[in-house]
Amino acid sequence: MDNPHDKLFKETMSRKENAVSFFREYLSEDIVSNADWRTLSISKDSFIDEELKERFSDIVYTVRVRGKQMFIYILLEHQSYVDPWMAFRVLRYMIKIWELFIKQNPDAKKLPGILPVVFYHGKDKWKTNKYFKNLIKNQNLMESYIPDFEYVLKDFSIYTDEEIKGSVMLRLFLAVIKNADLPGFVNEFKKLVPLFVELSKKKTGMEYIEAILRYIFNVSEVLKPKDVEDVLIKALEENKRGAIMTIAEQLRKEGEIKGEIKGEIKGKIKTYQELLTTGLLPRELAEKKIAELIEELKNLNVQFQTD
Repeated sequence: MDNPHDKLFKETMSRKENAVSFFREYLSEDIVSNADWRTLSISKDSFIDEELKERFSDIVYTVRVRGKQMFIYILLEHQSYVDPWMAFRVLRYMIKIWELFIKQNPDAKKLPGILPVVFYHGKDKWKTNKYFKNLIKNQNLMESYIPDFEYVLKDFSIYTDEEIKGSVMLRLFLAVIKNADLPGFVNEFKKLVPLFVELSKKKTGMEYIEAILRYIFNVSEVLKPKDVEDVLIKALEENKRGAIMTIAEQLRKEGEIKGEIKGEIKGKIKTYQELLTTGLLPRELAEKKIAELIEELKNLNVQFQTD
């Protein structure tokens, strides 16, 4: 089941114009200047382990650099968690990409290069070392026998809104995914209105605006549909206001339904906790029911994100 971060990440970065914009702004100049971005293609394959899909999302791109095929692998960390084993995870996923390449190209004599990019937007600064060899004990002694690479880290927790560059859709995505869960997001949302207005004039802009508003209302605890109506509708061209009003009304109704369902689930959890405390229900059964209800609560946002 998709989660809100994964859905918006894929919605944004599966569009070639956004991917190329991201690479041009945030990759090193030697890669940018030597890549033929007209050859960029996007794979539908994911290499994340099933049990880690709540924490990570990924996209694999293929592009020709100096006439040779190369992969760009973006790994999104969307649990705001600094992972000390990230270099190890990246190596595993790189190997999976190469394994698939060998399977699809049995006559190949060499492997394409892979540029691994870790995309992070959590609140804490990323302090974990990016070099794989630094995970190995006695690395000086073992230097000739261990893989030696680093991943490219794009830590958007340290970027100001002014430092975020790229296409309008990319800028809006980066600003929202960085700020949407903050307690002061209502004020941050007001700063984003010019981007919404600019995006609304694009061919598929209104579709993406709906996707990003759905993400916001699933992640933010403070922004309400009325805030959208009060701030965004007034700024849009008249022929775009009706669509936003419809979206806001739909999100308001979904929010009310979601609130009712949350209340019911929390009530059931409380009941089972009381039964557990008083011993009126066997511990194993009570804990099983509580775990199921907590999982149901976690999946509630996903359900409304994907409806």
